[in-house]
Amino acid sequence: MIRVIFSILSLFLALFAQDNYELKLYEKILPVIFKVQNLNIYVDEDSKSIIKNTKFFYIVSDCTNASLLIGKKFNSLKNECLSKPRFATSYKSFMKQPNVIGAFYWRKSRPQIRFKSENILKYHLFLPDSLRRFAK
Repeated sequence: MIRVIFSILSLFLALFAQDNYELKLYEKILPVIFKVQNLNIYVDEDSKSIIKNTKFFYIVSDCTNASLLIGKKFNSLKNECLSKPRFATSYKSFMKQPNVIGAFYWRKSRPQIRFKSENILKYHLFLPDSLRRFAK
């Protein structure tokens, strides 16, 4: 019985730490890339639960007011938003979606981060030396 309780508690803590880890990563990396402290961000439903606790970003409800789109499911975007930079939350969306500047996703319980150099240059963003090894 104690093992079951310990397992459930460990799982809960791991899931909580994962969300917190993702938020901290976004708060460290995105202001450096955009050279702006407070970004207007449009997020999909899956990513909203992670980003909602931030003090550094403004979550906007309309993608036309956003500087960046974060997520993996953007099926019904307005035409004005199709050319905005995106930060993917899955490898599949990183590879298939247009205008993706980077991605943060989990693979085999390990965090993975990637950037697309051509899109970083396209949007005139800054990728510091410490992150260039993750660029493709």
